[in-house]
Amino acid sequence: MSLRLLHLVNETNASCPDFKGQNYSASFHTHSAAKGNRKKIYHGHLDGKGPRKGEHAVVKVFRDAAGTEEMCDTEIEKHKLARRLAKRFNKFVPDERCRINFTLPLKSTVERIGVGCYLTRHKTRHMDKKEWVLIEDNLIKKGEYESFIRKTGERMKTDPTTLDAFLHFTFQESEGKYVLCGFQGVQCDEGYFLTTPCIHSVDGRFGSSTDKGAAAIRKVFKSHRCNNLCYNFIHPEPCEGEEEEEEVKGSDSDSLSTNDSGRKFEQDLIGHVEKGHLNGLVRDNGLHKIEETIKENDQLAETIMKKNSLKKKHKEDHRSNVKAFGSLKKQPSF
Repeated sequence: MSLRLLHLVNETNASCPDFKGQNYSASFHTHSAAKGNRKKIYHGHLDGKGPRKGEHAVVKVFRDAAGTEEMCDTEIEKHKLARRLAKRFNKFVPDERCRINFTLPLKSTVERIGVGCYLTRHKTRHMDKKEWVLIEDNLIKKGEYESFIRKTGERMKTDPTTLDAFLHFTFQESEGKYVLCGFQGVQCDEGYFLTTPCIHSVDGRFGSSTDKGAAAIRKVFKSHRCNNLCYNFIHPEPCEGEEEEEEVKGSDSDSLSTNDSGRKFEQDLIGHVEKGHLNGLVRDNGLHKIEETIKENDQLAETIMKKNSLKKKHKEDHRSNVKAFGSLKKQPSF
């Protein structure tokens, strides 16, 4: 007697069609392989008549409540949007290893629940029959699964990567209406392969559970560090309180050598042009545009240096006045 007849594994019904019009069901384990804040991840494989039959897959089950079709549709729409933006962004990235790809999940309902689910204690809830789940590619076969940028915009690696530029690109393309972040997946010779992104929007259109609105967008950009692909993109407008705070921080910072920073920026940019990383930008905007930006950066650095020099002079004058006043106090009075 086969294991399938004993229902030792979970099974789904046929899914919605994939991008080639094929429907698949999935058989998956009764024990979750990983847990996120909103979903549990189960390993399994695809069943059906299409060419992907037998492929490794993961089934994502919502944790807090039984999944609905609407919840699945929201997640799929995030993937579709991310795929469209990644396709546009990849035109500027000639190096295939730096290109960005997103999975496209399928939605389905649970048909059978394996007996192992009932023999295991669950801290949250048991899976229900007929609840909606997502079926995705198992990215582990392509490389080590990792988190690159968190939902708050915090980078997991020190140096900025193509994903930092892509994050900023999504804000630029949406004209400041939303930003994609929360990038997780694998990186291999064929580029980045990512799962469901987190999207923060100014109007909260992508669901209250993950979309934290305009405040979250500003928080993401506090952690964002521009590189040569995105330094000229738009930035979110700060609130009044945040703007004052930034001005205070800027006036108190004497440790940054803006001249060195501008010189390093120019050297990095020239290096990227020589390596061909900016072929798309040069083709679309012309090299003169980049040269103008370098010139503007140098002028800005010179202005900041003048301000810092003037501020230093004010501090020295203040110290001299304080010292002179102190010496006057010590003189005897008649």
